[in-house]
Parts: sequence; structure tokens; C-alpha cells
Amino acid sequence: MNSIEIFVRHQAELDALAYFQQIHERNPDAAVRFLPALDETVEGLSLQPLKGRPRRFRAKDLQNIRSWRVNRFEVYLIFYRFAENRLDILRIRHGAMKFPRALRQP
Repeated sequence: MNSIEIFVRHQAELDALAYFQQIHERNPDAAVRFLPALDETVEGLSLQPLKGRPRRFRAKDLQNIRSWRVNRFEVYLIFYRFAENRLDILRIRHGAMKFPRALRQP
């Protein structure tokens, strides 16, 4: 069995920290669970990288993107690509955002 390399983009890390802060303002206990839930979800994606929903965007830079909901925080989506044993975590976004614009915003 080949191992999967996980690469988390800097913007995805910034997204995660921003959502952590937002959640913390409303519910500090939930915020403490958010980052471990993200890690657990990414680990699950590394075991089954094709389980995410394929997204269809017209823009060439947004081709071959999938999304999957964060465990226990289902309003947040992980957007990623998987190719050649590499899982590339692109963004973490709230599911109510307008896509694909939300994938390009800082």
C-alpha cells in the first residue's frame, strides 16, 4: 500500500485559525474541538481521498477539486485535490459561501 503525502496550503491553515477564532468567540468549548476535528477529517481523507464530492468549476485553476465536510462541524468544508498519492488541502471554507469566488478570496 502506498502512503499518501498530505500537504496543507498556507491559506488553508489561515482559514482554520480564522474559523477557530470565530467559533471561540461564540463557544470556547466547541473551538477546542474544532482543530482536532479538522485533523481527524484530513486523516480520514488520506485513507479515502476519493470520497469527497467532486466540484465542477469552469476556471482552469479550480479543476479537479473535491470537498468534504469537517467531522462534527459539518458547516465547514475542506477543499482539496488528490493526485499521484498527494493530498493537497487547499482551503477550509464555510459551506454557505459563494463558490468558486470563496476559494480565491484571502
